[in-house]
Amino acid sequence: MSQPLHRFVYRAQCRPGQREATIAAWRTREESLRTRQTGRHVLTASVFAWQDQFFLYYETVNPSLLPDTLAGEMDDLLESWPGHAQPRRFVPMMDIFHCGEPTSEEYWRRQTPPEQVRARITRLQPEMVSSYIFYHYQMQEEKPGSFDKYCLISIHENLLFFYQEYPPVVESPPRTGKLSTKNTPADWHGTMFPHFLLWDDAPAGEEIWRGVELVLQVSGL
Repeated sequence: MSQPLHRFVYRAQCRPGQREATIAAWRTREESLRTRQTGRHVLTASVFAWQDQFFLYYETVNPSLLPDTLAGEMDDLLESWPGHAQPRRFVPMMDIFHCGEPTSEEYWRRQTPPEQVRARITRLQPEMVSSYIFYHYQMQEEKPGSFDKYCLISIHENLLFFYQEYPPVVESPPRTGKLSTKNTPADWHGTMFPHFLLWDDAPAGEEIWRGVELVLQVSGL
């Protein structure tokens, strides 16, 4: 019987001066991740970096699989995050937008491995976080399947992380949405623009969503 899948995104930050060492440490984990993939414990996993921050995305049939298990020994490289009884190296980012839902491993399995995985980040105006989530949930459930099946936008504080695979997979027919209303704004980009804090140091064309570096990718069918 096919098992349900779980999607996780975690955020971490390396200690000052440890960026390159942290990247190297992640890359040594590739064989271990592939072993977990072969055993079907991990379907796919990717690590991305931006400045001193790291983002871990993975899919697993084990809801108890922790990022520390995948990362291995990185206590001397990663900062501790506050807000928890025990020191944490990774903080969870919450799902606020998706198209497809991994109801089973069989349904979620890729027909072919993605040619690329990419991620982008952006920052929201703190006072507009709830508005952004509202509009995205509305579109997600009014127009299910209107975008890439495997995309995921997650949030921690006011930072958004947008995971995508290429070429995109658009489901037909899509899943059934939870809303029967039709209130998604026609001018989507115009509605979204006031929500963002623009990057003043980003490359041209990335003033809102800026790309982050792919450090490690383990993808499969």
